[in-house]
Amino acid sequence: EADVVPLLTKMVGGRLSCFFTSSLGLLLGVYFYNAGASDGARVIHKQVGETVELSPDKPTKGVTFPRWTYKGHTVARNHSVVTQNNPFQGRLEFCTNFSLIIRKLTLLDSGEFSFVSEDQYQQQRPTVSISLRVHEPLTQQPNLTSRISQPSFNGTCTVLLECKTAPDRNITYSWTVGSQTYKGPELQHSISTQDGAITFTCTITDAVSNKSASLIQTCRNQTSTNTTPRRVHIMWILTGTVGSLVLIIFILISICGCKQRKTASDSNELTVYADVSDFTHEDRMDLKPCSLYDTIENGAQMVTEGPQTVYDQIQFNRMKGPSLSPYQDLS
Repeated sequence: EADVVPLLTKMVGGRLSCFFTSSLGLLLGVYFYNAGASDGARVIHKQVGETVELSPDKPTKGVTFPRWTYKGHTVARNHSVVTQNNPFQGRLEFCTNFSLIIRKLTLLDSGEFSFVSEDQYQQQRPTVSISLRVHEPLTQQPNLTSRISQPSFNGTCTVLLECKTAPDRNITYSWTVGSQTYKGPELQHSISTQDGAITFTCTITDAVSNKSASLIQTCRNQTSTNTTPRRVHIMWILTGTVGSLVLIIFILISICGCKQRKTASDSNELTVYADVSDFTHEDRMDLKPCSLYDTIENGAQMVTEGPQTVYDQIQFNRMKGPSLSPYQDLS
């Protein structure tokens, strides 16, 4: 019995040792295989409409049965393009160097590509994985906002800036001030009154494009900062005052002109009546006629009987008296 127990212990220990050795070998094999496969994994970024070339980036000597897959479906094999259910139909080319060329990229072309092949011994080579990302290029400049403080006692101002763009994009922000560069969408920077005009530039960048926008800030005293608005305000006041004076003068001139024309018209009317009155006889001057109607009435012969109205005098006194005017002689 003393001999049996050590023997069993030795047998169990030997089996466990073999088990752990085999497991370790299997794990190392899987690790190195995956490491070989992951060496070819990479990401490619392209813009909409561009052309991309996907290359195995591996020695191609002795390669047999090459094929490209897209999202698990074969799109090209043995230097020919698969036509059935191919999303790249008419845009795909399988080159002799095992590269895959895709033209006129769209956003839907983004996805995972894999190159699978075998060697001359019909052993599978490590799979090459490529992740294609197709993006819309940036078309609009970023929006910049800024605030600047008043100069402090030592003549410095604090500038607060913010750079904004579409929130649904994977964007990185950078600021450039002179020779200095900063990261992030916001920036707090100090400038002095002696620096003059400082240009702040924000650049937004995605995987395939970038856009920039700039603004200028100057550290000034409050009086100098408000000089231009005050001048503009004074100019508007002066312009309004001068315009009002011109309008008042024009109105006064118009009123005076109207009064003068009315006075001239009245004097003309008085002259007409005076001319008509001059045609009375000299022996009637003591009657002092007041109007044209009185003159005509005095020019007729007096009647002692009949109605005492102008119309009745004209009706009953048909006899012509002495001519009072050329118009009466003609009638």
